[in-house]
Amino acid sequence: MAPPAALVPAMPHLLAGDPAGSWAELAAATRTVGDRLRAAGVDTVLLLSTQWFTVLGHQVQCDDRLRGRRTDENWYAYDYGHLDHDLAMDVELAHAWADAIDAAGMQARRTRYDGFPVDTGSVVASRLLDPRHQGRWAQVSCNLYADPSAMAAVAATGVRAASGLGRRLGVVAVSGLSSGLTPRWIRPSEDRVEPEHDRWNRKVLDAIRTGDREAVLGMREEFAAAAQADSQFRAFAFLAGSGTVDRPGEVLAYGPVWGTGAAVVWWGES
Repeated sequence: MAPPAALVPAMPHLLAGDPAGSWAELAAATRTVGDRLRAAGVDTVLLLSTQWFTVLGHQVQCDDRLRGRRTDENWYAYDYGHLDHDLAMDVELAHAWADAIDAAGMQARRTRYDGFPVDTGSVVASRLLDPRHQGRWAQVSCNLYADPSAMAAVAATGVRAASGLGRRLGVVAVSGLSSGLTPRWIRPSEDRVEPEHDRWNRKVLDAIRTGDREAVLGMREEFAAAAQADSQFRAFAFLAGSGTVDRPGEVLAYGPVWGTGAAVVWWGES
């Protein structure tokens, strides 16, 4: 049985005090995903955020609790640029996952130190998905030099490790679609995705709606080139490796976030 899964946005604008309509819709949809994960009885969420990126190996977070305040390097002048966070990590699963990555012939690096700079995407997602800090996370970094098959393999090892520990798992990838930021100050009401990027975002989402995993993976490189897809859409490769996207995805929300494209997609348990 494949676990429930979701793709959720990474931009902090979803936590703005005076959001654009699309930001509010995306935030509400992400909260809905959190409600559904709890309703499914998920013990631990396997988490990938493209904003925690690394270049050497696959880092696995092994600290049991990550508390602090994130000041975003781009949006620090706004109310949503200073974000408190509190994430409880499933350390037993994290170590089992790292061991499984090593056993698969890849390199895992176990990360644990005070003051770890939790990335904005992870903070935004965790605050919306788990506002009462009731859940646990097992998190791996997004290796910028890993090809899609490697990211898929990392996800597969995480699912196997969770199964071996008897965890009831959910899988979440935190990422955007097109990443063409509007390079000037705008009022929230002015937020738009440029037409060509919007066309590509909708094309990808249409394939996701039909459950055509191979079509999405097949257009990934062209999507990345034509619409500056966030991290070359490695997030979908990760989800594909977890075995969660071989069925139609429910697009709960889609819209602009400061010119980028963002969506909330849900794949129910099967």
